[in-house]
Amino acid sequence: MTTETQPLRGPLRKRESHLWRRDPLDWYVEPEWCSERLFEMEKFEGPIWDPAAGTGRIAHSAEKAGYKAHATDIDSRTYAPHVLQLDFWSMPDRAYPINIVSNPPFSLAEKFAQIALRVAQRKVVLLLPANWVQGDKRSRWLETTPLRRVLFLTPRPSMPPGAVVVSGGKPGNGTTDYAWFIWSHDPGRGPTEPRIGWCRR
Repeated sequence: MTTETQPLRGPLRKRESHLWRRDPLDWYVEPEWCSERLFEMEKFEGPIWDPAAGTGRIAHSAEKAGYKAHATDIDSRTYAPHVLQLDFWSMPDRAYPINIVSNPPFSLAEKFAQIALRVAQRKVVLLLPANWVQGDKRSRWLETTPLRRVLFLTPRPSMPPGAVVVSGGKPGNGTTDYAWFIWSHDPGRGPTEPRIGWCRR
């Protein structure tokens, strides 16, 4: 169960890690427990779609939780044939009765969130660095969105590049703070301050 406190006022501190070379597509892989715990804590109506699926961990966790799930990615990977190739950036300007849950490329996260909020009629849940709430310009944009909750992941997950995971590399201890950012298109509900909680392993 999530423990919620007062409305969100500031993020946890981010620590940098330079253990691996940066992935050219910003593909970083979260531990399975991150999405497994999310689907235990957060309820969804309708199917789950991960449009930056990598090898499909989030969609797999959604299916384990009893949801119908779809996994797509801009890159075609022969070792993940269950993940269909689809360019999320070229999605048509229309909404679908779905939820989007994803670990997006961090360098393009705001654009990714904007498209996801346009496409998904229900919830959008993105795994992002916790300090994503900072910055004057982004904070002002976030205030215009239906952001409802921010769940900080604890302990800090290690998120190595996908190539490290595929090659059998073992992640070490996490040094960066991450959180699930949860938006919800609730009919008839106006802007509210997002609340914080914790998603514990």
